[in-house]
This record gives sequence, C-alpha cells and structure tokens, in this order.
Amino acid sequence: MKKTLIAGIPIRFYYENKKEIIGIYNRYLDYLENYGFIVVFLTKQNLNYFINKIDCLVLIGGGDVNPHLYNKIDNFINYDSRLDNLEYLAINKALKIHKPILGICRGLQILNVYFSGTLKEVPNTHQGLHVIIKNNNDKKVTNSFHHQCIDELAENFTLISKTNDDVVEEIEDKKRMIYAVQYHPEINNDLTVLDYFKTYFKL
Repeated sequence: MKKTLIAGIPIRFYYENKKEIIGIYNRYLDYLENYGFIVVFLTKQNLNYFINKIDCLVLIGGGDVNPHLYNKIDNFINYDSRLDNLEYLAINKALKIHKPILGICRGLQILNVYFSGTLKEVPNTHQGLHVIIKNNNDKKVTNSFHHQCIDELAENFTLISKTNDDVVEEIEDKKRMIYAVQYHPEINNDLTVLDYFKTYFKL
C-alpha cells in the first residue's frame, strides 16, 4: 500500500463573468490523488502554516512567467504577478526547510527563472506529440502544451532530457531535491514522473 503524502500546490487565479475564482485543473488532482497524495492548496495567507506540514511542493502548469523576472521585455506575454510572487515565496520557503519540489510545465519554467535562468518562445517545430531524448539515450514520446521554454538553463540544474529541436524537457537539482518536466504527465497519466520523484527523494 502506498504511503499517503501531502502535496502543496500554489493556488491559481481565474476570472469568469467578472468574478475571481481560485482553483486548479482537476486533472492535477486526479494525477496526484490516484497515486496516493493528498493535495493542499497553498495561498499567501496559509503558506507559513502548511509549508511545514506538506511532504513536497508541486508547481503545476498554467500561464506565463513575467519576463521582467529574467530581464526581458515582451508585451505579448500574459502573466499574473500574484502567481509569480506566490510561487517565488513557496519555492523560497520550501528550499529553506528542505522540502522536495516537483515542477510541471510552467513549474519547470518558474524554477529555472527563480535560479536566474531565462525563457524563450518555443520553436515552430515544437507542436503536439514529440520524442524526448534522455542523457542515457533512452527515448520517450510525450506531449507539448506550452509556448515558452528554457533558453538559458540556470547553473544549478542538470539537463536530463530534451527534444530534437533542443527544447529542454527535464531538469533536476539533486542537492536541492528538485525535479521538473516541461511536458504534462498528468494528461496521459505518466506515472514514471511520480515514481522517479518519489523514489529518488525517498518520499
């Protein structure tokens, strides 16, 4: 029987009919809860209380990272500064108390920017399904639902895999217990991501 673990996810902000709604896509809940995680939504108000109680921080997809955070100007990027600030705060607190961090899509991007890396627009060849190639030459077919990707990889990260068109797909920082993927494992229930994350960091 799998051990029950608590995963903290920073909340997202949405607007519908001029009303603000907070939440996340249900597929992330299904992905984590079916694997044995209990999900806790993290807000600016409850972060200090829950950060010590969670087993790991999970940074999910959704929206772009403010380009000003990596010293670029792009007037066509739609970003949410509140989310950027909340995730920065959550990353900072998780690192201080040595909580493992899993990043998915935007999660990989915000982690790279947090550690002084940069982002860029994905190449035109990067659409739909594609093959990623790991450092050991293993290959894996996965998805693409993003238009930003890593440009300069932050120095603390090790590149694990990328595509033929040089889009970074997986990175890790073993010292800080961080693993992040650019693709969406929750869409096709790719449990190899959770298996690796949970096993390597002994959750």
